Amino acid sequence: MDSKKSKFPEASDKELMELIQAGDDKAFRELVIRFQDRLMNFVGRIVTDKETSEEIVQETFLRIFNQKMSYTPQYAVSTWIYTIALNLSRSELRKRKLRRFLSLDFLKEESDFELADSAVQTMSGLAPVLQKAIEKLPQEYKTAFILCDIQRLPYQQIAEVMRVPVGTVKSRINRARSILREKLKPYKELQHELSRGIPQTISLF
Repeated sequence: MDSKKSKFPEASDKELMELIQAGDDKAFRELVIRFQDRLMNFVGRIVTDKETSEEIVQETFLRIFNQKMSYTPQYAVSTWIYTIALNLSRSELRKRKLRRFLSLDFLKEESDFELADSAVQTMSGLAPVLQKAIEKLPQEYKTAFILCDIQRLPYQQIAEVMRVPVGTVKSRINRARSILREKLKPYKELQHELSRGIPQTISLF
């Protein structure tokens, strides 16, 4: 679509941030275009709710704009952005757990890790059973797995986003893959896909 045609095709993410820090609103719109789909995919797989994911992604971009001067080129722009989105997603999960506790709704198995029906219906790529298995991973394993095998971030960058050593990242990813392989034993074709790494093209929404 013309509205998504890049006006900065040759600019790197860091060059865009320099322009944004200088007050270039067009550069900020370009940054939104570059990252909005990736963030929706990432946040959506953590909070598993489309409306909440959209709110978190919007808040992420709002914070990027308002805190643009806090970015330093020491880190990749994507690391900075994913860190903001991850922190907001974690905050949402904590709020959900608190709401569940206050409502004494301990027997209702939904909310935190249940994929909305509309999201299941619009999934493409691998079977919904794989998505369900990913959702049920322990949170830290799931985050590392999504950043690596779906978002395709390198280990070092994932370590920076999650603020843990690279060795911890590798351990969590390997553990996540091991859990998924075990759960997907009846589905040989999914195990085959998992052994090759999950394609980035899988979209939650």
